[in-house]
Amino acid sequence: MLNLNRKQAVLAGVLLLVFAAVKVAALLWWQNRQPEITPVAESACNVHAGCKLPNGAEVKFSSRVAANEPFDITLRNVPPQTAEVFVSFSMRDMDMGFNRYKLLRQADGSWAAPQIRLPVCVQNRHDYLADIHIGGEVFQVGFTAE
Repeated sequence: MLNLNRKQAVLAGVLLLVFAAVKVAALLWWQNRQPEITPVAESACNVHAGCKLPNGAEVKFSSRVAANEPFDITLRNVPPQTAEVFVSFSMRDMDMGFNRYKLLRQADGSWAAPQIRLPVCVQNRHDYLADIHIGGEVFQVGFTAE
């Protein structure tokens, strides 16, 4: 009986090692598939007045963005072949959990997401980063919420 338990323990150990190796390989594969993020200088970008991204698109948030109130995002001059646009929010050195808002193409060619909300920061910080995904490109814009 002791041999059977030892064999089971060895098998369980081997299976755990295989699982860990598969998990690490999947994580590396996923990380390599993520597009490179292009930061946009905060001094050159005011998302409330409108900000031109390096690809020529312009992003504009509602004039007032507060951490606990809904606001709108609009993108104009998005390349016409773009199939998908979405935005997610984070903070420097802080994971804000999964939050991803899909922008929808409007009749005038712009993309919009009405009434979205920022993730809440438990440390009461207001320095957010918006990762704007346009097709296969990602632009990161910093801004301050009220």
